[in-house]
Amino acid sequence: MAESGKKSIEYYNNKLKNLGYKSTKPRKAIISVLKENPSFYKADEIYLMVRKNYPEIGIATVYRTLELLSRINLICKISPGNDKSYYMLSRDCKKETSVYMICENCGNIIVNNKCLRDAVKIEMIDDAQKRIFKNCRIKIDKYQIFFSGTCSKCSR
Repeated sequence: MAESGKKSIEYYNNKLKNLGYKSTKPRKAIISVLKENPSFYKADEIYLMVRKNYPEIGIATVYRTLELLSRINLICKISPGNDKSYYMLSRDCKKETSVYMICENCGNIIVNNKCLRDAVKIEMIDDAQKRIFKNCRIKIDKYQIFFSGTCSKCSR
């Protein structure tokens, strides 16, 4: 799921412009930080990283920018129900289907691990998408599955 680094910052700036948004300094700074650090981060962590090169940015600007970028699918936002949201630059959040495991000990987020995906039997869920549409007339574009527990490092 992580952005592989193949797309330049200009790609994201152009995508913003094509969607009718300006490519502002805070937006560029946040996209740049997420591109350079391909993992999930909480808003306050992103704020601290961005402040290194853009000290005048405010935390409220970071929160507003993250919400906008996730709403227009330039970044992915996951909210695993622990009153925290995590953000990451991604290829195509709108169509990404993901399985996450969040370590309760160290906070590490494991994304789309083959073992997790196989254990969940994604095909079963894909069939559920069809059944939900057939029975409820609700179209599911993507879904996120969250597990919490202890990662392999912390389990040792």
